Amino acid sequence: MEKKKKILIVDDEPSIAKTVKFILDADGFQSETVFCGDDCLEKINESEYDLVLLDIMMPKMNGWQVFEEIKKVKPGQKVAFLTVIKYSDTVRAKLEREGLSACISKPFENEDLVKRVSAITSN
Repeated sequence: MEKKKKILIVDDEPSIAKTVKFILDADGFQSETVFCGDDCLEKINESEYDLVLLDIMMPKMNGWQVFEEIKKVKPGQKVAFLTVIKYSDTVRAKLEREGLSACISKPFENEDLVKRVSAITSN
């Protein structure tokens, strides 16, 4: 049996984080949720994840700041932003050059979320 892909979901809105977890777990992923950047950084230092799904707009430490810290402590870590912000193709390309795996727009269809996460974690 194939090992389940391990996903860390980081969103300051517990209802969103728990919904994403429910969707991914129902499709065979193993996911965990945290609600702030500090907890995210603590988790990635304790464990290995196939992907970190990271909300951009969070208090205290925003998603971009968390992403920068992740790059320092785990340079190869795959990270995708969960965002309501619509980025242009130019901005997305710049983010990918910075090491971001993807930007997933909120709101999303369940099937689209699973497809994107599957594609990112299969590479």
